[in-house]
Amino acid sequence: MENLQRMFDYVDEHLDEMLEDLKAACRLRSVAGDEEGLQKTRELIRDKWRKIGLFADEYPVEGGNAVLYSDNPGASDTCVLLYNHYDVVEEGRAGGWRTKDPFEAEIIEGRMYARGVSDNKGGLFSRIHALETIKKVAGELPVRVKLFVEGDEETNSTSMKKLMREEPDLYREMIRSDLCIWEGGTTDDENRPWIRYGVRGNCAFELSVETAKTDCHGRMGAAVPSASWRLIWALSTLKNEDEQITIDGFYDDVVEATEADLNVLHEFPFEEEALKKRMGLKQYLKNATGDELKRRFYMEPVLSVCGLEAGELYNGPRGIVPHKAMARISFYLVADQEPERIHRLLREHLDRHGFSDVQVTFKGGTGAVRTPVDMKFTGPLFQAAKEVYDQPMVLELTQLGAGPAACLRRPWPDLPIVGVGPANGGSNHHAPDENIRIEDYRKAVKYMIALLYAVKN
Repeated sequence: MENLQRMFDYVDEHLDEMLEDLKAACRLRSVAGDEEGLQKTRELIRDKWRKIGLFADEYPVEGGNAVLYSDNPGASDTCVLLYNHYDVVEEGRAGGWRTKDPFEAEIIEGRMYARGVSDNKGGLFSRIHALETIKKVAGELPVRVKLFVEGDEETNSTSMKKLMREEPDLYREMIRSDLCIWEGGTTDDENRPWIRYGVRGNCAFELSVETAKTDCHGRMGAAVPSASWRLIWALSTLKNEDEQITIDGFYDDVVEATEADLNVLHEFPFEEEALKKRMGLKQYLKNATGDELKRRFYMEPVLSVCGLEAGELYNGPRGIVPHKAMARISFYLVADQEPERIHRLLREHLDRHGFSDVQVTFKGGTGAVRTPVDMKFTGPLFQAAKEVYDQPMVLELTQLGAGPAACLRRPWPDLPIVGVGPANGGSNHHAPDENIRIEDYRKAVKYMIALLYAVKN
């Protein structure tokens, strides 16, 4: 590859400056509803883009957060889209952090701690710093590079979806590319970099039922209908004891595993015994182990009852027949399932089983996508990793968490989407002590440089 060592040397020489950039970004509280924090974060990103010679555009979204966009020519016509987000989740409970201020961005024992440092400002700035290095050392990018950075990923990507709906031609052109590098990835405890070939989807619902105007004494239960029993019976129709979701048509859109997928699963280093011990499990569902366990984790959709409420138990013991009951349920989807279709199937299922009185409130969601493991960029992506990492890259079929990758596939159904980045197995996304390892950040910057040159032709 084209004199990567000079660029790698530049990263080593300027790493402290790069880390100061990342600290400055993490110190801004870009949490949903914090308009000042979000605006200052946008300004910081735009200013950095312009300072290093990248184009910087901002697309306001009425009632939401602006999308930041940059389209930059390169020596090759190959176009790489870099997707990230600048919003972060709230800092969480006071006292849960080893740092006094979750937004201070402190480096302690080789790790930077800050809310958003891994999800997703570290991922974003590792790419910015890779582009900065290339521009400083080579003067020209090896490929055309687009950056698409949204500000509502942690709240269901509402602005991105609105832009997609209301400006379809603009949106289609913004994300037109040959390869999309998703928001992030990880390096495991064995220092193996992971590349993710998919993003799970999800959708959430509230189910509620009301059987009377008020609660009544429990002695009335032989004649007065109970909302809690009504909801329990409705929920019991959704899944059987064999762990199968029993909604008609639910599995129809699930993409079948290819032989190449199964080979990837077989080789994937899943530490099932360590996870079982950490979670205090005697066994996994259906006593699954080995390849079957990995298949269930990565290729099976999930239905969870996340919470149930009836009878106001927090008010102490009450011998009553509740007149209201509510449950929150969520589905984690696999390619190519779509939330809107799941919503329709759920409603039809409840009606068909005699539960038309159970109200269904759709709380939003995103579809699932997966990229073929044998797509044309796989070889170059793995070859680039050899330039940076001591350990071979691990291919993960999909990230287990959800994200709006399906929005990138809507106008371009064949767009390859893969995720790499500076996170680690203990990065604590959405939890106290969110962190990245400094050495992982250094290598993430170098890998992005090598990647852009590897996919040039």
